[in-house]
Amino acid sequence: MKRVIAHLPRELFTGIFESWCKRPSVRRPAELLRIAIPLAASLAVLTAGPAIGAAAAASANLAPASVTDPAVPKRELAQATGVTYPHEGALATAPIDGKMAAKQQTAVPVATDFSTHGRRAASLDVPLIVLVSLRDCVYCGPIRQRELAPLVRSGKYEVREIGMDSSATVRDFDGSTTTGVAWARAHGVKVSPTVLFLDTRGRPVADPLIGAGLPDFYGAYLDDAIARGRARMHTGGDITTR
Repeated sequence: MKRVIAHLPRELFTGIFESWCKRPSVRRPAELLRIAIPLAASLAVLTAGPAIGAAAAASANLAPASVTDPAVPKRELAQATGVTYPHEGALATAPIDGKMAAKQQTAVPVATDFSTHGRRAASLDVPLIVLVSLRDCVYCGPIRQRELAPLVRSGKYEVREIGMDSSATVRDFDGSTTTGVAWARAHGVKVSPTVLFLDTRGRPVADPLIGAGLPDFYGAYLDDAIARGRARMHTGGDITTR
């Protein structure tokens, strides 16, 4: 694909300029428009190609190849895939604004006891859905409000949120006490927003949704993950996440 895109402008530009030189110098508007349209289309392919590729990879829950390339700035990659990285050593110890906290709590309740949450999800015949977030994550709000809040309001799902930078204590699936930082690390979460689908023992039953992805398709991926998680719960197995 890269070779096709790479050669397209050269061949197109060569054809355009050769045609330009061979024709008379006086050109009618229609002729100029015919030349300008393919030129503009070629430039659009070059500029839009990388962004489209990164967004498609994020929406398919596949990390772009450049994730492991140290030459790619983390900030640019984060913007392309819709994720927020935690600040090294930073903990969310100070309370957030009261109105904001109330709004978030209304949208998606904070996790307090994963054992209890898991059992309730099982009673509803669905996996436990956990949003792992960061306080400064600009992508978490849309996922929380647009995608997960309707599930909470329906009463048919058990959805909880935990901060991967939170030092607040929470009870884990085995009854032990942990923090949001340690819990996220134990579940292999490195960026937010990440949505996990877990069984009553905290095992993944569907691939996580990492990043904000494409808004038009996120709901479909969410529904598919829930369905896969439910089917996996019925078979009694778990999966190996990417």
